[in-house]
Amino acid sequence: MEMEAGVARQFATRGVTFIAGARGPEIPDVLVTIYGAVDGNPLRVDFHGPKGVSDGSYIVLIFDLRTKNEVGNSSNSISFDRALDGMDWRNVIGALTH
Repeated sequence: MEMEAGVARQFATRGVTFIAGARGPEIPDVLVTIYGAVDGNPLRVDFHGPKGVSDGSYIVLIFDLRTKNEVGNSSNSISFDRALDGMDWRNVIGALTH
């Protein structure tokens, strides 16, 4: 899965546009960080796993860069796509747009 595309798809299905920015640290199968914005509000999405996670899970964390707070997290034992599917997007979008 292309991570930016997966994040963009999740926001788009909820009527929100995600604009991808730079990529941060990238260690294959351990960590990938992408930056972007939703309605002009900056965010960071960290993808951890499976080799960098003790139980082999795929973990996705979303941070609001204005507040430096985590606004969403999800994990799945199968894939990042499934972890994204399990995210509480309503809460993430609310935190990023208010």
